[in-house]
Amino acid sequence: MEENFAELVNLLWEECIRNLNAALTEDEAEKFSNNDYYHLLVIQSLRRPNFSQIAEKLALTKPAVSAIVKKLINMKLVEKRQSVEDKRIFYVELTAKGRAILQGDKAVYKWVTDTIKSIAANEEEVIIVEHIISVLVEKLEKKNI
Repeated sequence: MEENFAELVNLLWEECIRNLNAALTEDEAEKFSNNDYYHLLVIQSLRRPNFSQIAEKLALTKPAVSAIVKKLINMKLVEKRQSVEDKRIFYVELTAKGRAILQGDKAVYKWVTDTIKSIAANEEEVIIVEHIISVLVEKLEKKNI
């Protein structure tokens, strides 16, 4: 089972890398890191955050967030928008290119779940697989691998 699971994870990772390479130029892909991916996920999850919100979520300083956002802006993955109400505040939004990276991975995850549902003999098996995945997620969140 361990070998099959390792192969599955590696194939899924390969598909995610393929999606990333489709969204980025070769030069951009070389500069893009796992941290950059995580930063995009945080920005998406916060839904148009300001710099303070990003800093709080990432447990970083505002200058560190400014450097991150600048890099992502240069890669055309996010945009910085000034608040109409308070000109001191800037919001960060994903660009179409930034969204494409995350949507590509979401499509991979959807394919996996759809495939599990099509393989399962009945709804009970789907529920069992969902439970196993939930428990794995819970355990991984509590453990540093």
